[in-house]
Amino acid sequence: MLRRFSLLFAFLFVFVSLPHFSLSAAEISAASAVVIDADTMEVLYEKNADEKRPIASTTKIMSALIACESGKLSDTVNITWEMVNTQGSLLGLRVDDKITLYDLVVGMILPSGNDAANATAIYLSGSIEAFAAEMNKKAAQFGMTDSLFVTPSGLDEGDHHSTARDMAVLTANALNNKDFAEIFAMSSADVNINGETLTVYNHNRLLNELDCCIGGKTGYTDKAGRCLVSAARQNGNTLVCVTLGAPDDWNDHKKLYEECFAKYEKMPVSGSLEVAAVGGTKNTVKCEYSGEVSVLNKNLVTVELYAYPFVYCPVNEGDKIGKAVIKYKEKEILSVDITARESAEYYYAESK
Repeated sequence: MLRRFSLLFAFLFVFVSLPHFSLSAAEISAASAVVIDADTMEVLYEKNADEKRPIASTTKIMSALIACESGKLSDTVNITWEMVNTQGSLLGLRVDDKITLYDLVVGMILPSGNDAANATAIYLSGSIEAFAAEMNKKAAQFGMTDSLFVTPSGLDEGDHHSTARDMAVLTANALNNKDFAEIFAMSSADVNINGETLTVYNHNRLLNELDCCIGGKTGYTDKAGRCLVSAARQNGNTLVCVTLGAPDDWNDHKKLYEECFAKYEKMPVSGSLEVAAVGGTKNTVKCEYSGEVSVLNKNLVTVELYAYPFVYCPVNEGDKIGKAVIKYKEKEILSVDITARESAEYYYAESK
């Protein structure tokens, strides 16, 4: 059985502060904005992050996630008049069209089809109203206490609203769904309608303009203004950026990612230990582990070592002895092998 050691890293620097964020609120065009770490939920930047605002088509992140979690992505949906009776940006569906639920999700995320969002809602829940109830149920599960969903598309209706913070929390959770993350990252895709292929393109320019961008959803209505939710990954760290009411949203996101990723510090993690050896020329074997993580606060890094209480000889240098699990704020961020730093030969007793 592996035994566990827990080590809290000690540092020469007792106090480690996060790098100062240099962007002022005035340098961001958005009325409301936030940047969070998708894994730890730490906030790296915020501006009116809890202000309730219309969110336009970024709403479709919630609709897409519910579809991806339904287990029905391979289902074929028969399109009805109720599904296509909408306005704004469209996938171009017509009554009696046949399309898979997966392609409907692609159609609502990339070209931001309101018809695709409505079709998804009605197919899964029977009506727009019933689907909205599911959206609000999911929001409650994520702790999105300042959100109210009325439509699956984000068209202004009733008191449909959210906040930059709530939308960041939603997106961080949605990225944990493999199907959602795959579609969210597509710059273009082929959808199949009635057996014919249609190529659709993502409205999110950042996918082509930022190497670190791993997805995004645009949105616009007269009431909401320009809205953008995006995600980016660099050195193993994933950030979610949300801007609402942002006339210069593309540049807002570029500035925010540049500044926020600069807050992370690379940290080498290494150590050594001795493991008891049985049946060999040595009683213990010296072992080691090493790796590197990128974190916001080095003081919150811990290491847990899992190794056998003893090993049987022979042991060769480089043999795997166990695992070192590196955590940040109690969440695993890296796992590396514990390996033997020396060899220990088998002891052969002389026969008499």
